[in-house]
Amino acid sequence: MTTAPPVPSPATVRDDSVRTRGVGWFLVLAFAVSWIPWAIVWAAGYSLDNLVVQLLTAAFVPALAAIVTRRWITREGFADAGARPRLSEAWSSYLIAALLPVGVLVIALAVAAMSGMWDIAAWHFGRDDLVFVAVALVVPVVAAPLFWGEEFGWTAYLRDRLVPGRPVATTVATGLVWGVWHWPLPWVGYFGSGGTATDAVVAMLMWLPLSVLLECVIGWLWSRSGSVWPPAILHSGSNLVVAVGIGRFVDPGAHTNTVTLLMCAAYVPVVACIAGASIVSRRRKIGAGQ
Repeated sequence: MTTAPPVPSPATVRDDSVRTRGVGWFLVLAFAVSWIPWAIVWAAGYSLDNLVVQLLTAAFVPALAAIVTRRWITREGFADAGARPRLSEAWSSYLIAALLPVGVLVIALAVAAMSGMWDIAAWHFGRDDLVFVAVALVVPVVAAPLFWGEEFGWTAYLRDRLVPGRPVATTVATGLVWGVWHWPLPWVGYFGSGGTATDAVVAMLMWLPLSVLLECVIGWLWSRSGSVWPPAILHSGSNLVVAVGIGRFVDPGAHTNTVTLLMCAAYVPVVACIAGASIVSRRRKIGAGQ
């Protein structure tokens, strides 16, 4: 299976001072323009479980931060932004991004069943469950534009600039930054968050490994497709298929931390497969070059 060529890298990206300035301004904008509205939402008594509140506060902030940085701060333009769909070249990445969330959900449910967190024998699958499974096959694509706002920032801008030339390091670093960006969410009602302050702190900490694991998959799709859209589809499916599915099947009243834990467990074998395939591919290239 062939992979799409990497997205072009403007000369300005190779200028370390421009890169550093761009990354700094992007992070300031992405965090400040998200965290301040979240604080206002919390003070006003609203919840980020409200889709309208999500869209108005932070859903597209990383993209806006990247646009402002590219256009007015570094003036490097959008040649490497991966905005084009590249459907004909990257169709396999689209297929993987759309179907993988269902597979990850199956792994999560298997982990829940084997660990005793889910009594599958007592579960009665009904019409609503069948509808959910059917919708799970299309919702990642349909809802992808809502998640483009994050991926155009974190993936299409920050990832290749944070630790350039070191894919593993930049994956971990981007995942950690992305995870920290989520830290206020347990305090403002996102995804049914609630409970004690301890629950909120645990949620903040658990967002770090989950974000790194997700970034491994997202970064892999980004590098093989050269487009921001497969990562947006995967992100959409992770939230609306995997997370929602775990909450639905395992325990409708499950705390967010339970969902996050199962998501982490389910993504580990996926990331291991990607890492293994990358190692094999690298060794083959080295062997072919000898």
